[in-house]
Amino acid sequence: MEVPVGRPVAREDGAARRVLVVGCGMAGARFVTRLAALSPDVRITVLDGEDRPAYNRTLLTGVLAGHHRPDDIALPLPPGIDLRTGVRVVAVRRATRTVVDSTGFEHPYGALVLATGSRPHHPWPRTRPTPGEHHLHTLDDCRHLTTDRADARTRAVVVGGGLLGVETALTLAARTHPVTLVHRGPHLLHRRLDGRAGALLRGVLEDAGVTVRTGTPATAPARGPGPSRVPLGDGDSVAADLVVVACGTRPRVELARAAGLPVAAGVVVDDTLASVGDPSVYAVGDCAEHRGVVHDTAVPAWQQAEVLAARLSGHDPHARFTGARTLTRLIAGDVDLAVFGEATTGIGTVHRGGARTDVLSVLDDRRRVYKKIVTRDDHVVGGILLGDLSTVDTVRRAYESTRRLPPDRLHLVSALGGDG
Repeated sequence: MEVPVGRPVAREDGAARRVLVVGCGMAGARFVTRLAALSPDVRITVLDGEDRPAYNRTLLTGVLAGHHRPDDIALPLPPGIDLRTGVRVVAVRRATRTVVDSTGFEHPYGALVLATGSRPHHPWPRTRPTPGEHHLHTLDDCRHLTTDRADARTRAVVVGGGLLGVETALTLAARTHPVTLVHRGPHLLHRRLDGRAGALLRGVLEDAGVTVRTGTPATAPARGPGPSRVPLGDGDSVAADLVVVACGTRPRVELARAAGLPVAAGVVVDDTLASVGDPSVYAVGDCAEHRGVVHDTAVPAWQQAEVLAARLSGHDPHARFTGARTLTRLIAGDVDLAVFGEATTGIGTVHRGGARTDVLSVLDDRRRVYKKIVTRDDHVVGGILLGDLSTVDTVRRAYESTRRLPPDRLHLVSALGGDG
C-alpha cells in the first residue's frame, strides 16, 4: 500500500549533514547526545513513538518499587535537536533517502540511524491480552502495574526467571504481594548461571517470600469469573490477580526488513555499525546484530552509540565497534549478583584451539555467597559473584584487561588478596 506523503521533500546541499534517528531509548539518546557534542553543526532529527522518550529502562523496577519517580530516570537530551515524540515511522525509502512517519510526512536524511530497540517476547500465542496481564518494558507498563489491583492482597505471578523476572518478583514481594515466579528452565537465570548459583539464588528469593517454580513452562492465563489461573506445563496451575510476562525481548526489525535491509535476529551491521546492505543506514542498541550477536544490555548499546557518534561527526572516522565485554548486575532488593562472560563453563572444558578452561571458586552455603571465576590462557573469560561484590571492581578490570593473570589469583575472590 502506498504511504501518503505530507509534502514534497526538498533535497539540499546540506542533506549529507542531516542525521535522522528512529527511536530515542537508551542507545538513541546516548548517540544524539554525543553527536551533538562532537559536531554541533549537524542537523539531528529524532522520531520516537513513545510520548515520553529517553529514560533509563534498567531502572524501571526501581520505579515500580517506588525508589524512583519517572522523572528521576529521564535521560537528558541536548538542546537544538528536532525531537518529535509520539511519532511512529512507517516506511524507509532508501532510494530517495527519506522516511515516512505515521502522519504521512516525509523526512530526508543523509545518515539514518535505527535505534528502534526491542519488544517483549510472548511465550504463548497472542489473541488478546488477559485482564491483569502485563509486561515491564516501558514507563507506561510501570504505571499500569502500579494501578492494576495493586493492594497487598494481590496475588502476582511472574512468568520468566531471567534478570528482569527475578528483579520484578523481588520488587513485588517487597510490596508485600504474594508472588510466584515460574521459569521453564532447570534453574533461575539458567543461560547465565550454573546450577550451584541458580540454587543459591532460588534460596535468596524464597527468603524474600517468593515461591519459585522451575522446570515447567506457563501457558496463557485462563479467563473466567474471578481471578485468573496460570496453567503450568506439569499440569498444575497458579491463581493470579496479576501476571507479569518477563520472557525476554526480540529486536524491532520490521521497519528494516520492509526496507530490504539484511536482517537476521537483528539488523545486520558491520564494525562501523552500518547496515551490510546500505552504508547510509546504521543500527545501534537492541535492534542491531553485530558479528552474530544482539547485545541486549545498556553498556554495549552505549559503546555502539559512542563509536557511531565519533564516526559520523568526523571526530574519529576510523572508530570501530569490535564487540563488548560487559558485566551485568542484578538490581533489586538486597540481592548482590554480578555475572559476565562464560559463567556456566565448567572446569577442564577444552576450548576451540585446545586451550583448557580453569575455574577458581569459593562457596559459603550459610551466607549464600558464591564466587566463580573462569579463566583460559591466563585470562578471565567469565564469572559469577553472588552474595558478595567486594571484589567486583577487581574482577571487572581483569575481565576487560588484555594482561595475563598472575599465578596467585585469590584477589579475584577475596578482598583480603589485595589488588593483584
